Amino acid sequence: MPEEPAAVSEAAAWAALCGAWDDEAAHRAYLARLVDLDGFAAAGGRYSAVLSERPGDAMALRFREEVVKRATATALASLPRTSAPRELPRAVRWFLATAALSFGAAAAWAVFRLFAMLVGERS
Repeated sequence: MPEEPAAVSEAAAWAALCGAWDDEAAHRAYLARLVDLDGFAAAGGRYSAVLSERPGDAMALRFREEVVKRATATALASLPRTSAPRELPRAVRWFLATAALSFGAAAAWAVFRLFAMLVGERS
């Protein structure tokens, strides 16, 4: 079964990059063709394979990190956005604040009265 054109072009781009491994521009050109997470995964795998053969390869280390950065940015950009919560109208906020203050005052008065009744019974 023949390979898909995208896979062939990716393999050809990687082969061209391997021929100019020490050229930073060649690595940047290879990464510039990546547009989705599948492409970033393939590129990351390629750089990881080089690092498994040559663990200290500076270009592989540097551009694998670049692949991770770009993939992260692409993934975060694809997350769905949610709208900010709607702010309550001013009148509703005033009502809620007044109700909370009134409830707090009533609760404090009830606690005070209960305490006064308990202390008054002991005398």
